[in-house]
Amino acid sequence: MRDLAQETGRSLSGLYHYFRSKEDLLFLINFGGFTTLNTAWRELVDTLEQPREKLYAFIYFHLGYFVEHMDEMRLMTWGTQVLHVEKARMIQKLKDQYTDALKEIVMELHKAGAGRDFDDKRLSRETYLLFGMMNWTFSWYDPHQHGSVAELIRDIYRTFLRGISNGEYDEGDLDRMESAVGEIFEQTKKPSMWARTVVVEPDH
Repeated sequence: MRDLAQETGRSLSGLYHYFRSKEDLLFLINFGGFTTLNTAWRELVDTLEQPREKLYAFIYFHLGYFVEHMDEMRLMTWGTQVLHVEKARMIQKLKDQYTDALKEIVMELHKAGAGRDFDDKRLSRETYLLFGMMNWTFSWYDPHQHGSVAELIRDIYRTFLRGISNGEYDEGDLDRMESAVGEIFEQTKKPSMWARTVVVEPDH
């Protein structure tokens, strides 16, 4: 909390006026972030039909959001480990909703390619593999060294789709989806991750 006070230019007592503890702050960051992600994604996915469009849009949406909130991404990836059980469960429920959204896309890709369902364990593995590719970028990605976010999104899309559907994709489709999804993303993203987030503390 002292480091945060120094970084934000606020007094330590001023921070404690808003947050009772470091745990409360971590909870609010995670709750606000995952609530925003789930709400915005539901708005975005309703505009899409094809599984590949949904996959590209999810990668675009996920990386586009987190590149703008890199510090929050670190906390949302690892920050729940120090939360008490009740608050950790609330965050885990939001994480599960977000994970299930991507898992549904992976299942749709398999149905479109193979015409059948795959077992839940395989779907879970592939879903978390994609999250692994996306989330780990916070530890290494630098646009000056590694290129633009758009190039990163395309590389992750290509890499994952080749593994799912034997490498068949169309560069023209990528151009079209980048333009269409980009417009939708600009309309749905919020200037702050705290927008539209209401935190209700559990009753004790």
